Amino acid sequence: MTAAPHSNVPHAVPRRAVLAGAGLGMATAVLGLPGPARPASAAVTPMPLGTLLGTNHAAAGPSIGALAGMSWDRSDILWAAVESTRGTYDDSAIHAFGTRFAAAAANGVTLLPVLAYSAPWAARTTAYGWSHWDVQYAVGAAQADAGSGWSRRVTRTRISTGEVLQDEDLVLPKDKTPPADPARWLAFVDHVVTILRSTYGVEYFQVWNEAYWSAGFWYGSPYEYIDQIHKPASTAIRNHGGKVVYGGWPSPAAIARFTALLNETNAWSSVDVLDVHYYKPSDLESLRVACVAALGSSLPIWQTEIGYSTSPAAAALVYPGLLHWAITRGLAQLPDGFKLLWYAWQAPASAPATDAGRYLRKADGSLTSHGVCLSTIADLFGGVVPETYDDHTNDAGLTTARDWASGSIEGFLVGGIKIIIAIHTPASWAGTNVTVTLATLPPTAGADRVDLTGQRTPLALAGNAVTVALADEPGSVAASYNAASTIRTCYLEVSL
Repeated sequence: MTAAPHSNVPHAVPRRAVLAGAGLGMATAVLGLPGPARPASAAVTPMPLGTLLGTNHAAAGPSIGALAGMSWDRSDILWAAVESTRGTYDDSAIHAFGTRFAAAAANGVTLLPVLAYSAPWAARTTAYGWSHWDVQYAVGAAQADAGSGWSRRVTRTRISTGEVLQDEDLVLPKDKTPPADPARWLAFVDHVVTILRSTYGVEYFQVWNEAYWSAGFWYGSPYEYIDQIHKPASTAIRNHGGKVVYGGWPSPAAIARFTALLNETNAWSSVDVLDVHYYKPSDLESLRVACVAALGSSLPIWQTEIGYSTSPAAAALVYPGLLHWAITRGLAQLPDGFKLLWYAWQAPASAPATDAGRYLRKADGSLTSHGVCLSTIADLFGGVVPETYDDHTNDAGLTTARDWASGSIEGFLVGGIKIIIAIHTPASWAGTNVTVTLATLPPTAGADRVDLTGQRTPLALAGNAVTVALADEPGSVAASYNAASTIRTCYLEVSL
């Protein structure tokens, strides 16, 4: 980081600074299931689910594959560590990352470097200002030195009304302040990329992180970020044969503002991977549509930060919804077309109890509720990227919604041998059961209710319909997860 993020689940919390096998065509024809978007005779090698999954700051990177086959990790390369004084590079910091990259790669994990933040000596000390989206920003010259930051007068004014939104002295971090000389930033990027590409074969590079005022990682103009940080870095990365991951558009801003910025600065073509943080499927669809309008086709769309939620069942809501969208749009089936990286891997020993559950693992290395829920999803999918299965109805009015707050339902076909239906209902919903009706099923089909921890309860099929109880077994771990969550989740598994 990337520091404390926002949750992308309905009960968001503040920051702390969050495929089928070769015989699928025949199987779907026999079962009357929706056919795949390819010839029925085509042989397809299932894509491992873990190729889409990852996390952040997993110090022991290779070990992450034990959870759902995760294969991506993300970590900073700080300008301040590489060039702590102007013009003097400490390549040991770069090679330390490269060594970690190589060790992770040997275990099937790709480590994504985030080229990040101003070196304190390089940060701007003079006054500066800009305007965007009806707000005028004025940042005064650096005053008192507070160590990691400077005291500066910050004034924000609504242009259309003249309303003063903010006028106060703040300590702005030096490393989140734009560099005074953008050429020094470019020199840092080129130096790092030269070594990591030629020596270690690093392909993807992320440029900064969440460069937006209210996110807390960039106290400058978004246009300045694009023109003086992103585009020069993009050119340098591509000159060395690398690929450019946008610096994680943050959830405090709207996707519409992101796409407007890319349009206004003509920056779409400078990006190889669109990356956003903590967004819902409907937002990703808006981004995809805008990208197609600009370029004629969609770029890969990643979320290198999701989760970081205190809602115990968050992972069970977030992953099925986002995966269903990505599979539907064809991004999940493309090499590096779609990624979901949970923030973050393991809670530090110093994390307060209120934050410790946001990670995938507790400080002692055991799984949190999010880790448990993700493990269950991977087991249900058999460790591969499934097909979507949308030939089902229900009596609760649930749809494959893209916003989640009112409940939703997602269907998946796994290897032509089973159907998985993820059922999400608001905790306030009065219903106790949901009856799901599917397409024609073989007489040998069976059904189970599966809870968040993978515990199964056999269900009776009535033709093509099955009634699923929403309540978990009293006193069970899954019941405790759902009881503390705004949206509760369970699964229907139908074996074919």
